[in-house]
Amino acid sequence: MSRPHTETQLDTFIRIITPENVSFTYQLAGPFIRLAAFLIDMLVMGLVIGLFLILISLASSYFDAVSDIMFGLFLIFTFFVTWFYGGILETFWNGQTVGKRVMRIRVLTIEGQPINSFQAVFRNILRFADLQPLFFGTAAFCFISCTKRFQRFGDWICGTMVVTEDSESRRHEMLKFKHPEVLKLSEQIPAGLPIPPTTLKVLALYVHRRRTISARRRDNIAAILALPMAEKYQLPKDVSPDLLLCAVYHASFTTGLSSGNKPEMSASRFAHREILPPMSIEN
Repeated sequence: MSRPHTETQLDTFIRIITPENVSFTYQLAGPFIRLAAFLIDMLVMGLVIGLFLILISLASSYFDAVSDIMFGLFLIFTFFVTWFYGGILETFWNGQTVGKRVMRIRVLTIEGQPINSFQAVFRNILRFADLQPLFFGTAAFCFISCTKRFQRFGDWICGTMVVTEDSESRRHEMLKFKHPEVLKLSEQIPAGLPIPPTTLKVLALYVHRRRTISARRRDNIAAILALPMAEKYQLPKDVSPDLLLCAVYHASFTTGLSSGNKPEMSASRFAHREILPPMSIEN
């Protein structure tokens, strides 16, 4: 029976251990860096709303008859930006807004996976509770100070946390592949594949460093691990070794096949999404 994720916290670092006994370490973002990101986002929202106001003002000057309609559109636009700016950006930018990207921080779930659209939107809607009283942010500061993951109220309700995205933390992130060849190949990986933790660690190390390796050399390097794994676990052999390792990694950490978990219960081990460019197998 596989055990659930466990976590250990030392200072501002939190370590998540998967059922495969592979650990991923993240550094939690403190209140001051998050405040800086929030102020940047407020500035961006102000600029966007101000630009829209200028545009509708120019339109109203030419079309007096629709000035009331333009004002109504301005109110709707302001409401939309104020309430959904953070949620939409965090959904499509993998847990980041403009401010978070500038300050190099990101929102993840407490299990270390990317947040979904509901979490992104709802945690931002609850920000207005965090800003109380009177938008001074006292509630948010109290929650961040009292929770071990530096969570504000919205994070606590939605099961999210904010981590820094420095180079050291990125080395421990879990990658999610979206390349169709990797996804198709991962479906051919047998369920319950008993990959030892040491092999999984080597696999994770290769996948994280493969972006620094030229496409021409990836297959040669990947073959060192891929060929023995294909022979031992009866994996597909007529494919690129690089793609095979990516597929095994995706299956192990995405669908949890190596621990026998159901796919819907184990899509919980990502901290970063990687979209691969179109690949060609080179000799």
